[in-house]
Amino acid sequence: MVKRNRIITRTRRANNEGSIYQRKDGRWAGTATVGYDNDGKIIRKTVYGKTRMEVTKKMTELTKRIESNNFDYVENHNLSELMNEWLFIFKKIQVTPRTFENNLIKFKKYIEPKIGNMKLQEISSLTIQKMLNEMLEENLSLDYVKKTKFLLRQFFEYAVDNQFMLANPIQKVKIKSKERKIYDSENKYKAIPQEIREYFIDCLNNHKFLKPLCFVMMFAGLRTGEALALNWENIDFNKKTISVEKAITTIPKFDKNGKITERVTVISDTKTSCSVRTVPMPEILISALKDYKVEQELNGDLHNINLIDKKSLVFANKDGSIRTYTGTKKIFYRFLKKYGLDKYGIHFHTLRHTYSNMLFEADQNPKVIQALLGHKSVKTTITTYNSVDKSYFQKATDVINNQYNTNKNTDKNNDFKQELDEDELEEYLQWKKEREKQKRHKDFEM
Repeated sequence: MVKRNRIITRTRRANNEGSIYQRKDGRWAGTATVGYDNDGKIIRKTVYGKTRMEVTKKMTELTKRIESNNFDYVENHNLSELMNEWLFIFKKIQVTPRTFENNLIKFKKYIEPKIGNMKLQEISSLTIQKMLNEMLEENLSLDYVKKTKFLLRQFFEYAVDNQFMLANPIQKVKIKSKERKIYDSENKYKAIPQEIREYFIDCLNNHKFLKPLCFVMMFAGLRTGEALALNWENIDFNKKTISVEKAITTIPKFDKNGKITERVTVISDTKTSCSVRTVPMPEILISALKDYKVEQELNGDLHNINLIDKKSLVFANKDGSIRTYTGTKKIFYRFLKKYGLDKYGIHFHTLRHTYSNMLFEADQNPKVIQALLGHKSVKTTITTYNSVDKSYFQKATDVINNQYNTNKNTDKNNDFKQELDEDELEEYLQWKKEREKQKRHKDFEM
């Protein structure tokens, strides 16, 4: 019997696997040299995992971080410190001050408390998924959670580009694409209800400033910021139009710690490029603005200032300066409370919704309404600015009745069925069903 020598094949360990080994407890570990201390002693970093592949992946990331010379920097800072630095150095110059403020709120209120103390290498897709799931469970809107995810995606892309980490953990995080909203039937009518519109207008007749301002929003569809930014040159009484070219906005100013030190109201561009538009004025609005212009001329004379110059703000303060949104809103809420209108949930944007609804009630083309409101998408116009009240249901029912109830005498039993109560009708239908069944059985026997 010939003995055959046993051939043993040994495979060479791959790069970055030279220091990977299995511990006595079955776990795998990998060690890499990350530098030297002040005494010249080697500093090593050990990573752990359940499998060799898991440790290999961690060793690859660790090696790349060491080679990029960012190891000490990333190792000595947590996500909160690194993301805060990224926000103020990179993100702040890319967006408007208000957008930056919203980003900062998301970071301070949700990201920092939940994962801020973690090191980047400790954060996985599972970590992010759990955080976003918790935000949804706290009844935050899907849109808000999506924007938080997008902010994290941008930060982690920056971290990967600078070799702070190997891969973006946000890539495998999933969030539902649509939100199923539960509508409150009491609050879904966003426009001023038809039955109180006349009373609302009567009350405005007693307020010289709010009447023209509210009319501009209610009968021309302007946003509050657009109305407060109007100059007299934007109003053309001959052509009966208003040109919307700009809007007021509030710019926050921050200290080095991210706290807001002050807010400044300025005139800037409109919300979107589609918001630049020219809208027609109905006679009720023209009359209100003409009366108000006379009033402003008298006010200007009293304070020795020209308040009706073409460059003057239409709704300026007594000294000609810009009115703030907050201050104007306080005046409006005092007005609502004085006349008992506060119980209807009316706010400034309700007036713009009312303008939209009045156009829909007049059966205007949604594309026309979109252009008048300055919306980028007609979907926004139809889904958000077309509130539905009960009168719409009655109108729809009347249309169907007119189309399908022309031959009222075609059903000989119609009058008979109208006289039956619910129980009697049920018995009649059951009898008719049995009768039809017997008839079909008889026809089958024949």
